[in-house]
Amino acid sequence: MSIQDMRDKSEGLVAKFIVGLIIVVFALFGMGSITTFLAPVQKVATVNGVDITQQEMEVEVERTRRLMLAQNNDRSAIDEDQLRQNVLQTLIDRKLLSQATEDLGLQFGNKSLDAEIMATPVFQVAGSYSPDQFQLVIGSAGYSPLRYRQEMRRDKMFMQISSGIRDTSFLTDDEAKRNSRLVQQTRDIAFLRVDVDGLLKDVEVTADEMNQYYNRSPADFMTEETVDIEYLEIKRNDLLDEVEVSDEALQQFFEDTKEIYFEPERRRISHILIEMNDEVSEEQAKQKIDEIYTKITSGEDFASLATEYSDDTGSAELGGDLGFNDPESFVEEFEEAAYSLDLNQMSEPVRTEFGYHLLKLNGLEAAKEPVFGEVKEKVETEFREVGAEEIFVSRSARLSEIAYETSDLIEPAEEVGLEIMTTGGVKRDQSIGLAANASVIEAAFSPDVLFDGNNSNLIEITPNHHVVLRVSNHQPQELKALETVSDEVTEAIRLEKATEIAQQQAKEMVEMLESGSITRFVADQYGLEWTVVGEATRNEMQMDREINVQAFALPRPQEGNKSIGYAILANGDAAVISVTNVVNKPDDEVSGEELSSFARALASQQGQSDYLEFRGNLYAEGTIE
Repeated sequence: MSIQDMRDKSEGLVAKFIVGLIIVVFALFGMGSITTFLAPVQKVATVNGVDITQQEMEVEVERTRRLMLAQNNDRSAIDEDQLRQNVLQTLIDRKLLSQATEDLGLQFGNKSLDAEIMATPVFQVAGSYSPDQFQLVIGSAGYSPLRYRQEMRRDKMFMQISSGIRDTSFLTDDEAKRNSRLVQQTRDIAFLRVDVDGLLKDVEVTADEMNQYYNRSPADFMTEETVDIEYLEIKRNDLLDEVEVSDEALQQFFEDTKEIYFEPERRRISHILIEMNDEVSEEQAKQKIDEIYTKITSGEDFASLATEYSDDTGSAELGGDLGFNDPESFVEEFEEAAYSLDLNQMSEPVRTEFGYHLLKLNGLEAAKEPVFGEVKEKVETEFREVGAEEIFVSRSARLSEIAYETSDLIEPAEEVGLEIMTTGGVKRDQSIGLAANASVIEAAFSPDVLFDGNNSNLIEITPNHHVVLRVSNHQPQELKALETVSDEVTEAIRLEKATEIAQQQAKEMVEMLESGSITRFVADQYGLEWTVVGEATRNEMQMDREINVQAFALPRPQEGNKSIGYAILANGDAAVISVTNVVNKPDDEVSGEELSSFARALASQQGQSDYLEFRGNLYAEGTIE
């Protein structure tokens, strides 16, 4: 039901209340929430009695689609059915893991969450956390701050589960040795490569073959479907200059929002960090920091010792100096210690999740109450931002309403004061500019817009950029005439036939070798040369991966014999493979350090397997509908 439908069917205060409520919802949460508000809640799955809604599904599908298009701007490469299936599976996984974290009583506090956010490089400008950059990045990804924090907290608790399982896995020495023998095994390998390109020159294609191929593969020879689009767009930043500004209004705005201009006390802290990791235990780290503490209290220079010993390499070069920072810049334990120090005072050893620290207070900047004259420029910027947002929300709502009620963009353009813009040749994939946005493509090629001639719903390009569009011209797919694609058809058939010949020749050569033919004779019969790779490893760089994998899959040859097989390569070539010798590295040639490293790697793999088993048990023990 549209806003207009509700107006037509409703009267009086009740109707006005509903319409007003919808506008408020739009203003607070965006256009997508209007649809949600009006539509009945539908579920796509239930996990242990907790529903996954259709809205959750659609939001995650769109977010995933945008990420895929950002990595590879080829919409045709996206299998929509598979995408939706994968997203649903992800949502079920998350729900099961969320329930598991609750059952285990896992938590991730606000202080730790803040520290993670501020330490994220993509949220920083010139090396320091920027709230504006944070808003920009998460907004472009379709997140609100609250939603992002919720999902980040959830993911951190998921990591607590996964790391707790993975990090407790181990292998015995015998298991490590046995697996080491297999992984470090070498093989003497020889192979013949049948080059498809070399066979193409002898392949002929008949007219009947061309007709048959063309008729059975019409999808390969279609023109691309395109549309021409007319659109109206509203950008919040374009409205900044429309906001009326006066000194009185700015003064009042300043008084109402004074707290955002308050500058808290800042402290210049230096620190020395000794990390805890796989090589350094907590006991060893504590012992080391205590030794450094004793040296400083005995008169040695803090900065010099920071440069020599601190594991925070970035600050170590500066004598441990972290510069001036707000309290929120540090994790909780660090903050408490830093803000308990007097000027030039050093702390006792402090433990955080990163290791053990010594802190020294080198400077203080007192908290500063804002003065209007000093922050007037900032106040005006904020005032314009708020005013532009109000105009943006109001016009977007009006544009959405009137675009729904009309079949072209002339009246909406005049009503809202916008210029009709155009872009042509828009494809379902590989479009540029505005049409590179997945939501634009989805709207333009939707039946309602494409075939019924309607205007689209309001499309959110970004939270500050909205668009309404219509299709002015549609060029559907058409089958190209055979005469125009004869070269393409011929080359496709030649490649197909050459690939079949290559595989057939490889099979023939394998049969000859297995029946006792001499290797040189077999190669000469087909005009090929053997390539020999002695003591090849499982990650051998001198041969194609397909050859390597097949060579190590062949059985160990009997003494005086060979193991024979063949592989089909990624480019269509075929290879005949001969393995003549297999060697396991003797146990006494494997150093203790090498074996230990190998055991850790295998334990990590085992830990991953254990974690997957844990997740499998969640499915087995849960109820999913």
